[in-house]
Amino acid sequence: MASHSTQKLQEEEEDEQVTETAWQVATSCRWTLAYVGFICCTILYALRVNMGVAIVCMVKPANVSNAQKSIPKECMAPVTNFTSAHQEVGGDIEWDKDLQGWVLSSFFYGYIVTQIPGGYLSGRFGGKRVLLVGYIINGLVTILTPLAARYDGKNYTTSAGLVIALRVIAGLSTGVVFPAIQSLLGHWSPPYERSKLNVLCFSGTMAGNVLMLGVGGFFCEWEAFDGGWPSMFYVGGGICLLFCFVWHFFIFDSPNEHPRISEREKLYIAKSLDGSSIQKNDNVPWLDMAKSPALWAIIVVHFANNFGNYTLVTKLPAFMKEVLHFDIKSNGLYSTLPYIAGFIVANSASHVIDIMRRKHIVTTKTARKTAMLLALLIPAAALVAAGHVPCDKSYLGVMFLVIAVGFMGFNRSGYVTNAQDIAPKYAGEIYGISNTFATIPGMVAPNLVNALTPTGSTAEWQMVFYIWAAIFVIGAIFYTIFARGEVETWAEEPPADDPQEKESDSESSKEKITEL
Repeated sequence: MASHSTQKLQEEEEDEQVTETAWQVATSCRWTLAYVGFICCTILYALRVNMGVAIVCMVKPANVSNAQKSIPKECMAPVTNFTSAHQEVGGDIEWDKDLQGWVLSSFFYGYIVTQIPGGYLSGRFGGKRVLLVGYIINGLVTILTPLAARYDGKNYTTSAGLVIALRVIAGLSTGVVFPAIQSLLGHWSPPYERSKLNVLCFSGTMAGNVLMLGVGGFFCEWEAFDGGWPSMFYVGGGICLLFCFVWHFFIFDSPNEHPRISEREKLYIAKSLDGSSIQKNDNVPWLDMAKSPALWAIIVVHFANNFGNYTLVTKLPAFMKEVLHFDIKSNGLYSTLPYIAGFIVANSASHVIDIMRRKHIVTTKTARKTAMLLALLIPAAALVAAGHVPCDKSYLGVMFLVIAVGFMGFNRSGYVTNAQDIAPKYAGEIYGISNTFATIPGMVAPNLVNALTPTGSTAEWQMVFYIWAAIFVIGAIFYTIFARGEVETWAEEPPADDPQEKESDSESSKEKITEL
């Protein structure tokens, strides 16, 4: 009788939330990690996007009159006071377009360096401490950025060099963030909650875009606060430092280290993960990782996704200004709409996908591949369409951008979560590896877009979107062929030295759950 009861309880545990009420789930420590992780990613991306927004209003326009002459006559009507809007936006810092490209891309030269070390350190010592150190440094250099930009009067080369140095440091400090979060989620996420927890956490990146793109224009015009644009850096850096206290109080590296977790939740997580990601990593199977097609599928699709994403993050304000002809306030407000759509799609899709996986309607592998096909192919078509919108129908261009970025939200249920499917114990290391490759587009994209759009014409931007779409299609094909959804053999937990002892421990855990 007892044996039948234990077996029934085990089956219920596998059906995700049978042992927890909705309130217990919503207030659980694993979901608290996702809530705080969401705030973390929101701040991270707001501080990453701020330079792309600020540079539009801090740099003096090279030739306003020429810019006006290049605008077709029929495109002047939808935009009121175009001349005055650009005169208001123009700042007093004289960085040419090439120098602006280096300022925008410099972040990624630091960011690429700490991806793999961040994943390794998080796996070895825990993601909590690694991320905390990175955030403290990022907050400080963000606050110092306006001082560097204004340094030495008219010597703008020197000021640009200082800003570039600070942006490199910001990249170095925040390169550890995503690997650290992946490592934490690998220790906390039950398999059938994996999409939801990951997507909620990482959709903070879209919220950060919405936040900064939405309010950036108002910061630019808030001249009472140190001339406007510096407030983006002062306020953002200050919030970053304050968040460190929240992170320290609420986040712990594993359920076993959390002082306030319930015994029920601790046992549920341990049982659902079956010990595959509980211990910190001493020996990482680097060679096996390098030979894994499933890992290379994540790397390739991550690279493809980020080529488009980083182009948007750094250059969307410029596209809205040069092609769609929105002033700085409209630019910011309309730039947020695609990311709002992405946020809604990402979180809605994650719930549907986890339900379908739990009910065995689709396999994990099929779910991840389908998500990435939607996240790449539809945006590829929509972005090409956005490049062909007539300039007097700019709001149609915004609609295509909303479709593109909205469907890109499926990637959170695709490659972003896939690392925890194939190797939950090494999720931080895997994300560090893939994000190293995926940071290259961030280094290349701003300068590439600048080189392809010297005059900011519609035809030049169309070429950008053609290249973008081609990379998306290649990534989708590669991922569809090689992606996997189950734990790889090199990531499985080795058998215990004493099988009887392991069986005894398993029975003990079942008895504890039964008692609860």
